Order: sequence, then structure tokens, then C-alpha cells
Amino acid sequence: MVNQAKIFAVQDLAEKLKSAKAVALIDYQGLTAEQLATLRHQVKEAGGAIQVVKNTLIMRALAQLGIALDQKLTGPTAVVFAYEDEISPLKLVDETAKQLEKPEFKIGLYQGRVLAQTQLKQLVKLPSRETLLAQIVGGLANPLARLAQGLKFNQTKLVLVLKQIAEKQN
Repeated sequence: MVNQAKIFAVQDLAEKLKSAKAVALIDYQGLTAEQLATLRHQVKEAGGAIQVVKNTLIMRALAQLGIALDQKLTGPTAVVFAYEDEISPLKLVDETAKQLEKPEFKIGLYQGRVLAQTQLKQLVKLPSRETLLAQIVGGLANPLARLAQGLKFNQTKLVLVLKQIAEKQN
């Protein structure tokens, strides 16, 4: 008989996977409890969550969502959920990995697609949503500012030419 608690755990995990904008499975082995707690707190502040889950439960939850993994999960696994911003919680994990050389990304999920470790690292290198929006606004504002400056320059040039003509006539 299947344990009812495991069934609820799989359903809960499937709901979290479905509602998250991005997900990363990480190998947290080697992190102390304090380091993992600090990472959890940072990820929570960035609009995400970290949950340690058994590999079999992860595989069952992914199967419920119709996502098949090519590889088998081994070793201890924690799931990083990005709820608000797709990249910020994953960036925090990557920054921690750079400092401590742990945790290590296993695989990721983004927009219903499975991402390999290399693809996940490329996703993490993208600027945050706020930075991208600022770049877009700056890119849109720059031509308008140049146009305004160009139009103002022509008016200023016209005034200077008229002033010079008036001085010559006097």
C-alpha cells in the first residue's frame, strides 16, 4: 500500500513546480546547515523557495506534470523555486556556488522545458528583470533625447545666425 503522506507530498510538489516560473534542482551536499539556512533566507527574500526533497518524489511529481528526465537523479537534491522573478533566486544559488564551490546545479525547468546544467548556467547569467526593463527604457529614451537635442541645436544655430546677420546690419 502506498503511503498517503507521500501521495500528498508528490501532489504538493507538483503544484509548486507548476506555479513556479523557473525551477532548479541542486546538489546541496557539502553545505553546512547554517549555509543552507542562509541560502534559503536569501532565496526567500528574492521571491523564491528552497525545499529538500527525495529524488523519487521529484521524479513522480515531474511525471504527473508530463515532464520526463533523460537522466536519473542521484545524491541529495534540493529544489529551488523561482516564483516572482525567474532569475534572481537562481542567481543567488549561483553566487553562493561561486563563493563556496557548493551547491551544484543538476538540471532546471523553465517554461515547461528541461534545461541541462549548461543551459541553466546560461539562464543564470542573464540580467535580472529590472535590469532588462531599465535597458529597454534607456534604449527607447536615448533616440528621443538625441532627437530633442538635435532639434534644439538647429533652433540655437538659427538664433545665432540671425544674431550675426543683425550685428552685420547694425
